[in-house]
Amino acid sequence: MTPSSAAASQARPPLAPCHWRVPIRPGLSQRARHWHQPAADREAPFGAALCEFVTGFWSAQKAWAVAGTDSQIVRVTSVAEGPSSSRLAHIREYVAEVVGCAPDRVTTVSRFEDGNRHDVYRVSFLDAAGAAGDVVVRVSLGDDPAERGQAEREAMVLETLGGVGAPQLLDFQSSSPRFGTPVMSMRFVPGPSFELSSATSAEIERLGSVVATVHTRPVHDLADRFAETRTVGSYAEGRLQHILHGLPWARDPLPPPLRDRVRHAASVIQEGWDVWRDAESFLTDETLSLLHGDIAVRNVLWGPDPVLIDWEYARLGDPSDEIAYIFDQNGLAVPQREAFWRGYGARAGSGASFAHTMERVSWWEPLTLLGSTLWWVERWVRRAEAKAAGTNDQAVPKVPGYYFDEATSRLDRLQRVIDPG
Repeated sequence: MTPSSAAASQARPPLAPCHWRVPIRPGLSQRARHWHQPAADREAPFGAALCEFVTGFWSAQKAWAVAGTDSQIVRVTSVAEGPSSSRLAHIREYVAEVVGCAPDRVTTVSRFEDGNRHDVYRVSFLDAAGAAGDVVVRVSLGDDPAERGQAEREAMVLETLGGVGAPQLLDFQSSSPRFGTPVMSMRFVPGPSFELSSATSAEIERLGSVVATVHTRPVHDLADRFAETRTVGSYAEGRLQHILHGLPWARDPLPPPLRDRVRHAASVIQEGWDVWRDAESFLTDETLSLLHGDIAVRNVLWGPDPVLIDWEYARLGDPSDEIAYIFDQNGLAVPQREAFWRGYGARAGSGASFAHTMERVSWWEPLTLLGSTLWWVERWVRRAEAKAAGTNDQAVPKVPGYYFDEATSRLDRLQRVIDPG
């Protein structure tokens, strides 16, 4: 837990409410139809307003994704079981407007399951030349200022990336007259997802290259929107305090032995920071980078190059924070980590900044595991308390054992990191 032993956002307040429509910057809506590149030809009759339901990629806590191949379509249902007729009509009109076709050229509306804060649809259409194309439409379920602010930030991130390592943003409306909530459309990204721990070294090396591309992307246009002006060191301090704010959830009804283990781990990490904060790698004047915030199995689609989806946790921060998360949350083995660094270094360069990034991962890894442990502990406590009270907490719909197992598995990994012996 000290620099010498190293091997090699904080949540922002919501933006004030604002209502604007694409272009996010002038010209975006005019570029939209040129941005779209149809996927492989695929035509399905809209027929009697049939709706395909698709198995989603997301875990229960995730909000949206852009994903999938046709193998994920599991059933076809009537409109009565799916989106309302008015919702279907609005989606068809919206997509027609974005891609520049007539509404009757929208052939299929397929809803992804498991959206928590959004409804997400894959929409197929025929352009004026008869070529088939697919886009993804994400409609927010809420319209409060915080939801609008987050949707705006996500759209800003996607526009900044311009389809590099992420889905291509086609359109965004902060306040939609059709849906009454924020809505965005993106280019559909075909490709499977799978556990990163099962990926080959070559695949992980490609992922490292994509992540480095994101981390080295100029972020001047995002700085004001994310209100991030901190150094690497102050960012680390802020993240540490933000994660420690979750420590009160390590309470009854969590069994006392688990409570003690969580609190001990937090104490070790906090004491370690007193040493690490004076390390050269944390005193650097390196600028903060754009982070995806949740690079895990359901948020990586594997095509010719990996594509990162679901940018709701994007922030400006220390690249080492993100890399540590990739390593520990996905259980990457040593050869996979080495492959990641090869891909990352080839794209980011191998100078002092790269060496600092590698060193800081040694401090970030236990902290990210603590944050993940506390996230699952909170959900287990909320679920257990709801069950005891005979009430429902919509944020924790699964059985208590699900959350307990997730929390304890991460706590076990955290203990192995801070106490290898």
